[in-house]
Amino acid sequence: MTLISRSEAAKRMGVTVQAVYGAIKEGRLTAMTDENGKVFVESDTLQKEWVNKSKFQRVRKKPKAVKQEASYTSDSIPDYDESKARNEFLKGELLEIERKQLEQTLVLAEDVNLKWQKIVNTVRNKLLGVPSKAQQQLPDLDDSAINTLDSIIREALEELASV
Repeated sequence: MTLISRSEAAKRMGVTVQAVYGAIKEGRLTAMTDENGKVFVESDTLQKEWVNKSKFQRVRKKPKAVKQEASYTSDSIPDYDESKARNEFLKGELLEIERKQLEQTLVLAEDVNLKWQKIVNTVRNKLLGVPSKAQQQLPDLDDSAINTLDSIIREALEELASV
């Protein structure tokens, strides 16, 4: 039979010393007192008594491991130096973007989108105008040839639109 102190019992069980004191006081753990009045717990039966006689365990919370993340939540606030360095880095990134915009080596996606819409609309209108221009420049074409040209162009445009 090996006797250990109450603090050693708390460490082995992963609970607070107060939890061990409470368990002894409530009779959930068997304690022995030596001739000097010092209280000890038997280490051999500690685990079994704790599990069998306790409805719950007051477990000492282990500290959470701190992750280095790109974005922070309110639970994990970075220290001042890290925050300042991150702020300076992001300011530099913004200045780089502004410089590229001024040099016109970087354009906004919205501007590119608008330009492509104009190009596609112009191409569509020019292609749809081919049958009428063909009829003007080749007056001997009959209406069935013009209608065939028109249907071929519309079919090609519909295929392109579905891509």
